[in-house]
Amino acid sequence: MRLLSKSRLMAFRQCPKRLWLEVHHPELREDSASTQASFLVGHQVGDIAKRIYDAKGAGSVIDVKTEGYDKAFARSAQLLGESREPIFEAGFRAAGALAFADVMLPQGRKGQTTWRMVEVKSSTSVKDYHREDVAVQTFIAQAAGVKLKSVAVACIDSAWVYPGEENYQGLLTETDLTDEALSRSAEVKGWIAEAQRVAAEPVEPDIKMGAHCSVPFDCGFCNYCNRSTPQPEHPVDWLPHFSSAKREQLAQQGVIERKRPVGIHLKGVGDGP
Repeated sequence: MRLLSKSRLMAFRQCPKRLWLEVHHPELREDSASTQASFLVGHQVGDIAKRIYDAKGAGSVIDVKTEGYDKAFARSAQLLGESREPIFEAGFRAAGALAFADVMLPQGRKGQTTWRMVEVKSSTSVKDYHREDVAVQTFIAQAAGVKLKSVAVACIDSAWVYPGEENYQGLLTETDLTDEALSRSAEVKGWIAEAQRVAAEPVEPDIKMGAHCSVPFDCGFCNYCNRSTPQPEHPVDWLPHFSSAKREQLAQQGVIERKRPVGIHLKGVGDGP
């Protein structure tokens, strides 16, 4: 049984076919410019989170790209057992899955250290997929033996004003999800089992394109999945002020194209006398 990363489990939650392609044909993935930009913003917010949660710079950072998975997991386990300082990107693997936590903060308890886990998001509010993400992270961490005291999501406070001088205190606001995350353990266990089954299939799932291709994220395999679909000359996506729900409704009816493009008339340009 292969270990599935949290990101692949979340890909499975969006679309089982996306998970299968991530595992078997990752070379087919083509991330859009907007997706790559969101990755960059996420990394920037993650770097700022390190300054916020470790102002003294005394914490440790796990870098799986330079350390490799085995060393990263081993060092994470050691730090979680011995450290009294923040840990960033600590790794866990258990129950057929693996994950890396954005922030682990030590909490003293009768001489024993427990941990407060914080997942940092670049959005301004907690989304449903954040809740699933944290539920998965919590399940894997506990299955790996991590002593969790609490779990939270940290989002950007849209009312925050940058005071200057590299001071980012107050940028992030936390939402505690401890009880919710812990209550979904059985649910997450089922997700992992089903994702493992899909990943082990010899052929990709037969799933048609739809709203799930862009919710909650644009899928990098859209060009592959759309390769045999005739491309409209004037797609309905060009219609202004057109909701995603309406697009999905038309797609289900087989309507993918306008008969002619939408005309634009600018008053005063080309008008006669």
